[in-house]
Amino acid sequence: MTSLIFTIRYAVRTKKIIFFIFLINIFLFASSCHPQIKFDKDRWLQKDAGIPSSDREKMLTDITTNFKLVGMKYSQIIDLLGNPDYTDSMSHSLSYSIIVDYGYDIDPVYLKYLDFSISKDSVITSWKVQ
Repeated sequence: MTSLIFTIRYAVRTKKIIFFIFLINIFLFASSCHPQIKFDKDRWLQKDAGIPSSDREKMLTDITTNFKLVGMKYSQIIDLLGNPDYTDSMSHSLSYSIIVDYGYDIDPVYLKYLDFSISKDSVITSWKVQ
């Protein structure tokens, strides 16, 4: 009887340890999926054959959380992020490429942008990542 109780206690303790190790692995995996770095203008501006550096995606969270983008003037955004990759004067917007993935095709198979809407007074009114 005592050996049965000991076996049950050992099994419960082992399950708790395995579950704890599992939780630690999940946490480590989740935190390493999207590495983030602080915004660095020089790294942001780097491009290879017109394709933005992979650092842009890593800096995106820092830019959107630590910089007050809404309310900035157009010239301030240009000073911060450089010339936009795309502008649309009709819709008063500008975009910066974050990810351009061509895969094995001549056309991009995946795109991610940081888009800004601008008022007629050249002030950023909103931004979105798409």
